[in-house]
Amino acid sequence: MNEPGENLPKTKYRWPWFAAAAVVLAIVLAVVWMTFAVKKVERESDFSAPLPSSAPTR
Repeated sequence: MNEPGENLPKTKYRWPWFAAAAVVLAIVLAVVWMTFAVKKVERESDFSAPLPSSAPTR
């Protein structure tokens, strides 16, 4: 004989999809943010730029 709970439909949860989407969005935003931060630091510490002279020229 069938058990009483055997014919019940499986519950389909939606929250794991929202949690997974939040994690993926966080990773994408972190990569974009770090890309801009790295470019800013590279611009600020540009090693090929000429150094300012220490003595003023006349």
